[in-house]
Amino acid sequence: MAEAPERGPPRLLFGDWLLGEVSSGRYEGLRWLDAARTRFRVPWKHFARKDLGEADSRIFKAWAVARGRWPPSSGGGGDQLALEGTLRASWKTNFRCALRSTQRFVMLQDNSGDPNDPHKVYGLSSKLGWRGEAPQGRQILARPGRAPPAAQAEPSLRALDVTITYKGRTVLQETVWHPSFVLLYGPPSPAATATASQHVAFPSPAELPDQKQLHYTEKLLQHVAPGLQLELRGHGLWARRLGKCKVYWEVGGPLGSASPSTPPRLLQRNQDTPIFDFGTFFREMMEFRARRRRGSPHYTIYLGFGQDLSAGRPKEKSLVLVKLEPRLCRAHLECVQREGVSSLDSSSLGLCLSSSNSLYEDLEHFLMEVEQPA
Repeated sequence: MAEAPERGPPRLLFGDWLLGEVSSGRYEGLRWLDAARTRFRVPWKHFARKDLGEADSRIFKAWAVARGRWPPSSGGGGDQLALEGTLRASWKTNFRCALRSTQRFVMLQDNSGDPNDPHKVYGLSSKLGWRGEAPQGRQILARPGRAPPAAQAEPSLRALDVTITYKGRTVLQETVWHPSFVLLYGPPSPAATATASQHVAFPSPAELPDQKQLHYTEKLLQHVAPGLQLELRGHGLWARRLGKCKVYWEVGGPLGSASPSTPPRLLQRNQDTPIFDFGTFFREMMEFRARRRRGSPHYTIYLGFGQDLSAGRPKEKSLVLVKLEPRLCRAHLECVQREGVSSLDSSSLGLCLSSSNSLYEDLEHFLMEVEQPA
């Protein structure tokens, strides 16, 4: 048997790194604000100010260095100094995106407009959660349930947000933290238990007010068993239909949007089918940033159970609809939109990420996480 390849060093987590830098005392204006070390401040001078100095971007540059994005592997001297000047705004944006995407911190005060001491104040989040909020686990008909594992110190790049609707009514929202899981109705079969780390169960339609809808939804769900397997593998998300219930899939924009989706396709039974390719998404995102693409790429995967999604009805009218959203894709698109890149303004296209390769660097991190044992 061939030996398993050695794994590289673990990925540097922004939250742990930043806390160490705050405590180091190496940066002017970056420090704790209380003895208990629950609040800290970050210098945040606008880069358009005439009094901007090298020290004002030092913490942002340090994050680029920590991630291996600076200095460049070749060149030096004056060229490197000139390049550093052009990248400072991107370093700051990357730092801001990391602050927003980690679960560890919540912004308490925004004093970046203070002419004498521009800074922001952050506090440690009291609960692990996406953007400083308590993470929402399973919700059946809007009732909260379990939360994701506490071991997740920061949001996993491989996490998928799952939403299930019954004819437009949201009946479940859950975050999947494992690279493989099964959508099922009723108790899992022994085969499903052995092949998946997590199970996402369709809620009972018993609480639906429309009795006709209840009847047909129940009949449809009974044919889902033994389930639909989904797995993050390689560069994509794969699906395998095990039950008799037909499942159609497509990739598109938000529900109700006018943006076109990919043509709906039928998942063949007992056959592995790639339903989303991260490499394609990242390539299209780079084209979007480079103004070679009119709209941002889609990343929302829809699964229609028992009904063809191309039947001429809105997707949200489907009896049973599952929506999957990879957090990695959503985080990048939100970052781009926050910086105004959705308007395709040429002056802001380079702000969100420091280089055209950074999208692929995050994809590499994503792939490393998928390869780690659950």
